[in-house]
Amino acid sequence: MATIHIKRKHHLGHDEARKRLEEIARELKKKLNADYAWKGNSLRFKRSGASGRIDLGDDYIEIKIKLSMVLAPMKGKIETTLKDKLNLALRGDDVTKFT
Repeated sequence: MATIHIKRKHHLGHDEARKRLEEIARELKKKLNADYAWKGNSLRFKRSGASGRIDLGDDYIEIKIKLSMVLAPMKGKIETTLKDKLNLALRGDDVTKFT
């Protein structure tokens, strides 16, 4: 099993950061059929072959994902895509324009 761990600082404020993470979660649901739910300040998601959480702090966002053996060979591509999508969201760009 492979894991992905990404942590980024943000200066958005809690409500704005949560709003942007919600946009990413909606895209995950739409494009990857991933289920998600908020539990406190943690967005938890799951789909076939992957599960994880995005923790929202006052000044940081931390992503932790477990990939199945089937997805493990794609870890690099998945991690790069997540970093790019997170960077777009933190800048305030439209995350739906990035595939």
